[in-house]
Amino acid sequence: MIELPAAIRDWLVGVIERSWPEPAPVVAAIPEALDEGKVVRLAGRGPYGLMFDGRLDRVDGRIALEVLENSRMSGENYFRVWDDGTIEQIEPAPRIGYGYASPEERDAAEQAYYAHNRAAYDLLRERGFLG
Repeated sequence: MIELPAAIRDWLVGVIERSWPEPAPVVAAIPEALDEGKVVRLAGRGPYGLMFDGRLDRVDGRIALEVLENSRMSGENYFRVWDDGTIEQIEPAPRIGYGYASPEERDAAEQAYYAHNRAAYDLLRERGFLG
């Protein structure tokens, strides 16, 4: 078990307090410590389907919470919250759309989008976020 660092807990409490209409029970359920490397639901059933899954790890002597945020409205966000509260985006992260400038570019843009998301979901699966 790794104790949840104060800066990581503060980040999670802050995002819950800003997002949930009644945050107190969600905040009260935040664990004090997590099994290293095990993905757990940190907060769920939030507004617009908002939920946070995370795993706590030691990385190069520091503690980081790897997070998959998921919302029906804005899709998925994949990032790490470090023990000092800094946030680092992790790539590849799933995308919810793609664009192209001309009809001739559509097929290539679509193929790049699907290839990117396959790589992103492979990484998430490898890290334990997907069944």
